[in-house]
Amino acid sequence: MQKIKYLFWLVIVAVLAIFIYQNNEYFMAEHSIGIDLYFFAGKSGELPNIVYFLAVFVIGFLISLLLSFSHGYKKRKTIKELNEKINADKQRIDEMESRLAAVEGAGSGMAGADAVDDKEKAGDAEISRA
Repeated sequence: MQKIKYLFWLVIVAVLAIFIYQNNEYFMAEHSIGIDLYFFAGKSGELPNIVYFLAVFVIGFLISLLLSFSHGYKKRKTIKELNEKINADKQRIDEMESRLAAVEGAGSGMAGADAVDDKEKAGDAEISRA
């Protein structure tokens, strides 16, 4: 799989290099960009088109990087909350099991059918409290 991924990226870079090489005249042509807003007007210096393409690519990459960090933060926060809930539920289960063991130990002197009924009632009471 690693070799296929490497080959895929090699093909992408090769196609991109061929595209740039075949359109070298366009990419190296110099232009300036003008901005005319109501409160501000400006004009950049003469720069090759490839500089503009690279600037837009880098800006888009940074925006996507920031968005992925925010999604990762939200996921980590959700995972942390769910793990805390799991731990609290495990603690409640352990408490209920210890109470059940105590009820079973106390009911050993009763008759067999009465002890089973008492255990079921204790379990139902614990479930209704939760």
